[in-house]
Amino acid sequence: MATAKSMVTKLHKAKDAYYNGSPTMSDAEFDKLEDELRAIDPDNDYFKVVGAPTGNTKTKVKHRIPMLSCGKAKEVSDVMSWLGKVATDKTELIVQPKIDGLSAACIYEGGKLKMVCTRGDGKVGQDITHIAQFVNIPQTITNVSRTEIRGELYIPKDSTVPNSDNSPLRNIAVGFVNRKGGKHSLEDLRFVHFVAYHYITEFPFIASMENEMEHLRMDGFEVVEYKLLKGENAIALYRQQYLDTIRDAWNYETDGLVLTVNDRKKWDTINTKYEVSHHNHYNIALKPPSEGKETTLLEIDWQVSRQGKLVPVAIVAPVTMGGATIRRATLNNLDNVKKLKLHEGDTVLIERANDVIPFFAKNLTAHAEHSKKLLPGLCPSCDGDLVEDGIHLACKNSKCREQNIKTIVHWVKNCNMEQFSEASVRALFDAKKIATMKDLYELEADDFAGVEGFGKSKTANALAQIQATKEMTIGEFVDRLGIDLVGEKAMKKLGITTVAGLLNHKDRQYRIGENLMDYVNDNRTFIEQLLECVTITKTVIQTVKAGSKMVCMTGTGPKKRDELIADIQAKGDVFIDRVTKETNVLVCADPKAGTTKLAKAEKMGVELVSYEEYFA
Repeated sequence: MATAKSMVTKLHKAKDAYYNGSPTMSDAEFDKLEDELRAIDPDNDYFKVVGAPTGNTKTKVKHRIPMLSCGKAKEVSDVMSWLGKVATDKTELIVQPKIDGLSAACIYEGGKLKMVCTRGDGKVGQDITHIAQFVNIPQTITNVSRTEIRGELYIPKDSTVPNSDNSPLRNIAVGFVNRKGGKHSLEDLRFVHFVAYHYITEFPFIASMENEMEHLRMDGFEVVEYKLLKGENAIALYRQQYLDTIRDAWNYETDGLVLTVNDRKKWDTINTKYEVSHHNHYNIALKPPSEGKETTLLEIDWQVSRQGKLVPVAIVAPVTMGGATIRRATLNNLDNVKKLKLHEGDTVLIERANDVIPFFAKNLTAHAEHSKKLLPGLCPSCDGDLVEDGIHLACKNSKCREQNIKTIVHWVKNCNMEQFSEASVRALFDAKKIATMKDLYELEADDFAGVEGFGKSKTANALAQIQATKEMTIGEFVDRLGIDLVGEKAMKKLGITTVAGLLNHKDRQYRIGENLMDYVNDNRTFIEQLLECVTITKTVIQTVKAGSKMVCMTGTGPKKRDELIADIQAKGDVFIDRVTKETNVLVCADPKAGTTKLAKAEKMGVELVSYEEYFA
């Protein structure tokens, strides 16, 4: 039987994958695992966490008021129970679709937009202000006090966004928001909409949620559709309309209905009666049963991950559910293929759990065991031998094309190397300019000649970005590895300040230590190869003095990184390793280069100066 600890680890990994647009299990599987954990350990700290931790390499934003979730109801009886605790069946409720998108907040000061950020784990989110110029977010509002507008980033169902593999629109939206390319790649954000549902201001003046929706509409926001109903009528709406008609009619993918007490004056009173750590109690989400349809299994597509694990994806005869055509459904791993005893041509049941994620639910054709014909004999990427590794099939070939490409893509993304999209990495790989991480760091200008997408300017910027990541602190290094929950702050908590401390850490007291050890055990060769390419510098601690400027650097400077940091400190300023709202100056090779990073810094009010100007 699984332990609570192992369940929590699995749930956190699933959450992280979901909030980054690459879910590894269906909503139904996830909810079932949460219920199992709740049954054996109802007070586990896991239930106090909302969402997933923000990415380690992004600019983080602490929410002044936590962005909490709302309670879940799987049955109408759960809603009736909730009404009995916080209201009555005659209480006015605002009923809205629960949009399956990326939760976000827009911050306004003096009536002007200052920041856009994600929910993250509810306490700390990620700064995504760069999307504002592409998405339908008003630049100004009427209220001049500090105001926060909360809502969802989503892609409308009638959008013309390219979607050849029928991925859930939420995943595509997350991918666009997290994209770090130049202006051309960011223009895909035009497909993303922001829809608002909550208005928070320093001087509350809104009496009801119905008024709230109207204020949002008057300020130019797209507003989540809503109905004002008594409790008993809200239940009737769910039973008589939602399940049969309106969920398909709405132009957003949904995973249920949200019922909220309309009278805002009652919200605090309701919350004070219960513990508020994970969710508020003045609203509840009623999730629909999974929609399922039968179809035929055509084949299994085995995809190679950067760790060499083969992930099976079922290719099925097209079937329409919830307004979407489903052709693919994840099978997660080899063990699942065996348990389902799959054969080509089987009649299978595909579900859209809670309206959204396609899920391979059941094999309706009886067999004694699985068909070995569905299993790959060799790695589909490199033709290397495969071995069973726990619940997975795995390729152990260190020269496997797909593993190396995805490893490089993973690193450049976490290092914010904007010039290296996945397409760019594949182009360099196919041109035989790179095959390993070491090759990436040995690239010269001539190597880019003739490679699709790399002109003179992009080549120069690419080389500058490579150079900028050749030196880093141990905290920055771990941050960029992208280990689940393990970043620069975690390294400080674990007391790790050297490479030796990283590679030889043996303390599993904290979950972050356990995650670090597991990652190092699985990726030791990769880490050691990477350390041949980059230099780990000592962390420099400096006291902040009155009048000091917070200074960040980007691009290639006239000296080594640690020398430039010493020069910044000699001027009486403080070096910080990334642009945040506290940054005063960003020192760069060319302030007029127009890169996404520079545009973002300038928009945040950060002064851009050249190395020559700053150190003059």
